[in-house]
Amino acid sequence: MNPSLRQRRRLFVFLGVAAVLIAAGVLLAVLPAAQSSSPGSPPVPSAPAQFADTSTKVDVDGWRWADFNGVRLPYSGSDGPRTVVGDRAYGFAPSPAGALLAALHLGMRASPRWGPAVFEPTIAKQFTGSDRPALMRAVRATYDSVRAVAGVAEGGPIGRAYVVEEAFRWQAYTPGLAIVDVVTAGPGRGGVTVRISTRLQLVWRDDDWRMVAPPSGDWTRSSAPVADLTGYTLFPDRG
Repeated sequence: MNPSLRQRRRLFVFLGVAAVLIAAGVLLAVLPAAQSSSPGSPPVPSAPAQFADTSTKVDVDGWRWADFNGVRLPYSGSDGPRTVVGDRAYGFAPSPAGALLAALHLGMRASPRWGPAVFEPTIAKQFTGSDRPALMRAVRATYDSVRAVAGVAEGGPIGRAYVVEEAFRWQAYTPGLAIVDVVTAGPGRGGVTVRISTRLQLVWRDDDWRMVAPPSGDWTRSSAPVADLTGYTLFPDRG
């Protein structure tokens, strides 16, 4: 397989499942790719639970969960998103709950799976950081590659996802900055459940939370497989 195509397929597995989207039946790309970082953009590996921030609390029991193209995403009357237009969501509260909601919504909506009408404005308007252009290029390239294989017309969505937002773990929270690890589960080869933890960083800017683009625009640098959910907070029943 062409190395560039292999890299794009690997990236497709990781993008959009709260920044990581696990494609059904694809298990080869579970481990992050070994790539060198760009200057000023070191890898952000998933930290052990004992290094997590245990002082930041979020009550998720009152959240309402609704379908987004096969994925259940949460909504809160007090913490957001306050506005949902089409497949876009914005207006999150300046609180830990608002930051966590923003992480889940923006990470998912930046996936190539939903097509450029969703991921392009999400990344352009709701992401920030020096690696945002690289992320846009990577997501666009992945979308073009995968839609060609899938026979999808330009601009169309690639299809529904079958993954679950399962748990989260704070790394840090201060007014204006949030870093949280989100675990998403999806089907792997042979019916095995695959879990990926992705570290998501957000900053409060222009009266809303903005996602910081991952190093070099590559989510695999911020993601790692998870076998044990000790230290994570499980999301409640999403029915």
